Amino acid sequence: MTDAMTRAGLLDQTGGFALTPAGLAWLTDTLGLSPDGLRPDRRPLARGCLDWTERRQHLAGVAGAKLCETFFGNGWMARIGSGRAVRLTPNGKAALLDLLGLSGAD
Repeated sequence: MTDAMTRAGLLDQTGGFALTPAGLAWLTDTLGLSPDGLRPDRRPLARGCLDWTERRQHLAGVAGAKLCETFFGNGWMARIGSGRAVRLTPNGKAALLDLLGLSGAD
């Protein structure tokens, strides 16, 4: 998903992970997250975190946590196995294709 967010201009990965102004607007306007909930606290707003199973970076920090909360709350993601792994549900795939302006091939 981070690659799709980068291609959509929502995430800048050139020097680490940073949400672009369009990315912040996408989180608040499109997904409906509260701007107050996106203020960095003990965690930065956005940072990369290596997924050990896939050996790829995913979005971490406050933005990653809020996305995760939203995806679970909307039924777009489900836990599998022991609960540490997750999968995108069919509804989640459809929602993200729409929200990120992607085709099914992306």
